[in-house]
Amino acid sequence: MVPADLQKPVRLLLEQYPELRDILESKGIRCNECFIAERETLAGVASMHHLDLEDLLHDWEQRRIHPASG
Repeated sequence: MVPADLQKPVRLLLEQYPELRDILESKGIRCNECFIAERETLAGVASMHHLDLEDLLHDWEQRRIHPASG
């Protein structure tokens, strides 16, 4: 299960869950550079960028289960 309160602004999620930043950046989304991340939720970001939220959450869950090895 994804460990996030999805009502939190994306900026807070990115601080708590660095793997989410990697997932978003792999899709060309750079929330850490955008002022909207201060108030927008992950669902809002997904909608804004025409991403399926369920797919995004699935990718995040998979990254948590199988983190990329450095």
